[in-house]
Amino acid sequence: MTKRSFLTRILAGTMATLLVIGGLTGCGNSVAEGKEAEETEAETPKEELTITFKNQDETLGTVKVGVDELLDKASYEAFEQAENAEFNGWFETPSFLETSKKDLSKDTFEKDTTLFGDFRSTEVAEDTRHWYIAGSSTKGSLKLNNWAGKITDEEKAQFELVPTGNATNEFALTIDLFEGDQFQIIHDWSWDGQKGFGKFTDIDESQMENAGGLAGTSDKANVQVILDGNYTITLTTNPDNQAQDTLSIVRNSDPLAAAQETEEEPFAVTEDTKVFVKGSWVADWSELKELERKKGENVYTITMDLTAATELCFSVFEKDEDTGIVLKEENVTTGKDILAENGNNVQISEDGSYTFTVNLDDMTVEVSK
Repeated sequence: MTKRSFLTRILAGTMATLLVIGGLTGCGNSVAEGKEAEETEAETPKEELTITFKNQDETLGTVKVGVDELLDKASYEAFEQAENAEFNGWFETPSFLETSKKDLSKDTFEKDTTLFGDFRSTEVAEDTRHWYIAGSSTKGSLKLNNWAGKITDEEKAQFELVPTGNATNEFALTIDLFEGDQFQIIHDWSWDGQKGFGKFTDIDESQMENAGGLAGTSDKANVQVILDGNYTITLTTNPDNQAQDTLSIVRNSDPLAAAQETEEEPFAVTEDTKVFVKGSWVADWSELKELERKKGENVYTITMDLTAATELCFSVFEKDEDTGIVLKEENVTTGKDILAENGNNVQISEDGSYTFTVNLDDMTVEVSK
């Protein structure tokens, strides 16, 4: 063997040894790094949420829980007890909408949440109020009603929900309703505490739909009839906690009376006719702003600075009396592209100064920005 061959073999062996050692060292580092990553991940705390439990306006307590983790029953079961009341579940809405009910034995949370307990009092006060359907129609009896307009006490009687005697504070009305009719439930012929689409716990949406309204909430939204029929509306109330009031509506049959097709007389504008705008810039829509009338014309205008998402509509008055005529999104002929699609009220899409022009000759609204 030559000297060069001997040296070559020694160098090759040394290199192989170094490669093995290097390979082992490399594997050792990967394992160590992986272990460190696992430990770091294990040490990173999960995001903690706060779940707040309430009985009406009273806060019963709070519980901490991780994202998508089940609550420990022991942490909240004490909140399900109330004197002289039966507990009927936790809801994400204070009006106890069935779709917002949470089953804490299987439901988890992804953000801080307030839950409202449905505590049904075992000692409910008697409801002495008179409850009515209020609405409008072109074919049925609600045309006379005209959203709780001025009618006689005898005429009001056909629209009253009367005590059933089946349960405490249960009232019912059976009435013919026709496609296009709209209604809500009110007490004492007043709009204080109205009850709309969102308060119905039992409603067939192939027969009725949410038609919106002036209050901006589903609980006070108009119910619109899709299918003609004879219906029974049932209301159950708790005068001490109106959040527990519930409504249901059941179709019994086709209408018992024929639809009364009547031709609407066009509104006659006079020198005393005024137009006002009201909207959600006030929570209860109570503020009326008068539009300026163009001299010698039946055209009214107003310019307003409004913020995005503001909703509004226009009401027609005659000698300071509300005629019941309301102009909304469906009446807008110019400027729809600068509005948000609402399907009910006129809704502003962006902050800005808007000019509204109402023409009572053709019942239209023009919007410019």
